[in-house]
Amino acid sequence: MSHLVETMAYAGQVPWHGLGERVSNDLSPMQMMQKARVDWSVTKENMYILDGISVPSKKALLRGGDNKVLDIVGDDWEPVQNEEAFNFFNEYCAAGDMEMHTAGSLMEGKIVWVLAKIKESFDVLPGDQVDNFLLFTNPHRYGQSLNVRMTPIRVVCNNTLQMSLSSKSKNEVSLNHRRAFDA
Repeated sequence: MSHLVETMAYAGQVPWHGLGERVSNDLSPMQMMQKARVDWSVTKENMYILDGISVPSKKALLRGGDNKVLDIVGDDWEPVQNEEAFNFFNEYCAAGDMEMHTAGSLMEGKIVWVLAKIKESFDVLPGDQVDNFLLFTNPHRYGQSLNVRMTPIRVVCNNTLQMSLSSKSKNEVSLNHRRAFDA
């Protein structure tokens, strides 16, 4: 199971693994978040050992709804809510410059991605169309940074996400979780 997809929604062509819910390409970012089933929040909760003693300087990162433990983080780790990641695309979609394309959860919620297709594509050769996307990767894991980048790769799984993230780009922003996200 190399795709590691927990939930996802996609517009356009069915992904190689056949998973996810097909949606229209005219969804708002919030509608896409709901269809991808990542409309949950993340909280930091105190941790305790068996005898009730609090674990100092460590918090459990919990997924809202089912209280699944996503990771263990330090006191200064600031979660970025999925809603913030999807809201990042509001302005671009409202202006008609982009459309929501794929979104989902990988590794049981440890990574959430949002991908919007930029409306302008081009042909390298006749019939060889290249699409451009804006990718927002929101890891709910210690040691991984939020990443926003331009990519020609249609992200539909962990394989394609890692392929996109492994290519160095001048058109990317990477932020750690030591401060609150501000678009």
